[in-house]
Amino acid sequence: MKISGRTKITGIFGDPVEHSLSPAMHNAAFAHLDLDYVYVPFHVNTDDIKRAVGSIKALNITGVNVTVPHKQDVIPFLDEIDKTASRCSAVNTIVNKDGILTGYNTDGTGFIDSLKEYGFNPKDKEVVIIGAGGSARAICAALLENKVSQITIINRSLENAEQLAESLGQAHTFSVIPLISNYSPSIYSADLVVNTLSIPFKQEDGDWLVDLSSAAGALFYDLRYGKMPSDFLTYAKELKSPGLDGLGMLLHQGARAFELFTGTKAPTDIMKKATST
Repeated sequence: MKISGRTKITGIFGDPVEHSLSPAMHNAAFAHLDLDYVYVPFHVNTDDIKRAVGSIKALNITGVNVTVPHKQDVIPFLDEIDKTASRCSAVNTIVNKDGILTGYNTDGTGFIDSLKEYGFNPKDKEVVIIGAGGSARAICAALLENKVSQITIINRSLENAEQLAESLGQAHTFSVIPLISNYSPSIYSADLVVNTLSIPFKQEDGDWLVDLSSAAGALFYDLRYGKMPSDFLTYAKELKSPGLDGLGMLLHQGARAFELFTGTKAPTDIMKKATST
């Protein structure tokens, strides 16, 4: 990769970012299409998020992805946000065009694309979401657009979960359950269980974060990814349930972000290969 004064800079803001496969994925796509871009991970602490967003303009950065825990915190410092990001109150992509910073959210569509690639159609399905942060918001909004029948949110803060449901304007589609250790919620009719939390699902005492045995048989989806199956997917296997990690979502949300950065169709086959090497 040849970098010059004309090279356009893109990257990712997060804490942590060391594990991210986004740099490998985007840089492989740039190289394949011979685009003069580079993608860099930026470790940004929460206290520095205002300055980090300001640096996009100051350093003439073309755009960045935004990951945990900044997807909501960046919003006050942007000039504009698109309809999807506004609806779910979370941003995972920022584009700098002529000094105007616009926030987008490609998480929801990336999630749905990965489900459909797997062969799962969310229409008329019952879904359980664990967590109520930025990723959960985007996923809930996308699930509603794809006409799921019911969404149950399991979260430590019932207030945050209720605010999420109310903000999307279809509170009747939602139910909310407190996340209590060893609590066994009645979710027997669930077709899909999505873990949006970044914390370990298996606790130090060996217990699972929440007892999901009543959802045995549903598709278990963990937004986390790695070379080894996560504790959440290990739990799914114990329950004899199919499991899916977050690599598919990473790929599809990244492809849409790539197109926002470059205006060029993403080479998803190249990007997918880069996440598996």
